[in-house]
Amino acid sequence: MFSLLSLSLEIIFWVATFAALILTVIFWHKFAQYKWHHIAARFSLIIFIQVFALASVGITVNRYGDFYDSWSDLFGAQQQLAKIAITSQVLSSLSEQDIRKAKTTAGGSLIFKEIIQGAQSQVSNVVYVVASPKIATQLKLPTHTIGTNYQIIELLPGTPGVPQTWIGSMDGVTTMENLENANKIQPTILIIPAINVVPGQDTECMNFDGGAQVETWITSDMQTFAQKFLGVDSRPWGAFGYSTGGWCAAEAAVLHQDQYSRAVSLAGYFQPMFSLGMTKRERKFLSAKYDLVKVIKAGATNTKLMIISSVKDKFAANSARTFINQVDSVVPIKYIPISQGGHNIEVWKPYVASGLQWLNQQSTQTP
Repeated sequence: MFSLLSLSLEIIFWVATFAALILTVIFWHKFAQYKWHHIAARFSLIIFIQVFALASVGITVNRYGDFYDSWSDLFGAQQQLAKIAITSQVLSSLSEQDIRKAKTTAGGSLIFKEIIQGAQSQVSNVVYVVASPKIATQLKLPTHTIGTNYQIIELLPGTPGVPQTWIGSMDGVTTMENLENANKIQPTILIIPAINVVPGQDTECMNFDGGAQVETWITSDMQTFAQKFLGVDSRPWGAFGYSTGGWCAAEAAVLHQDQYSRAVSLAGYFQPMFSLGMTKRERKFLSAKYDLVKVIKAGATNTKLMIISSVKDKFAANSARTFINQVDSVVPIKYIPISQGGHNIEVWKPYVASGLQWLNQQSTQTP
């Protein structure tokens, strides 16, 4: 079966849609009689064309935004990734074979795709690692080391969304390469994990009592993975997310200040959005646990935040203003309002460079 993100699938659906439309127009006269089977045929043709037209639009939009990676993601089916995931116990450091299998971008970065099981969360899913051109050059040497001059940024997608959105539609890797080549940022390692790890459920990057430990997956599990796979040290990370990933980035930076020193929230929000069907008790428990304002005011202020949102994106803009009004006097916040556009990738892409440069500036100021 064709991948949900493949161009071939998109072409097939559009060809089928237009072929059905053209053939229906040409042969409509053959079904013009008022007999029940002619009426049923006309009705079926109309429904077929509409269904395929809507499906074609959906596939095109999905390819543009990289919202769902596979059919199983779309329909909430279990991918059985646990059967092929590499556990932390057997995860080895980067090898010559890993480097050969990695994808080399036009700009010279190396992109590694790994399916791992989180050391603590036990979540099994995909994580992408991107080594910027200068680090890629070092990795291709016989020692395969990343050196000491680098920063680590974790990129978090939205919901629905997949890690590839940062590589593709958001131009995250290309933007990073351009900034590095212009000496505007230091050599960079990008860690891009899946955040939608429970089929059919928006977990908001939280740890659930007796359920998925997604917060642990995106934070300590990613750190353990990066240390074992790449050999990174304990230097502070930056987090950068859009939409739901913006909330996840802020959550990680505020709740895990031993791991993160800075975060960028692009069109994000600052309290979790709960899924339908969640009990009142669960909502109350999680609202208290993930109250970032309360955590910051309690004294957890060793972090810096950049918030970028469109003023026309009412939900994100209102959430940003409320959060800033509550904690701006406690933690350093740089706020960039976008004057045009709503909640979409075309609005966000021009600000990826701003976020990456700001994260780099803050990393160089970290003791």
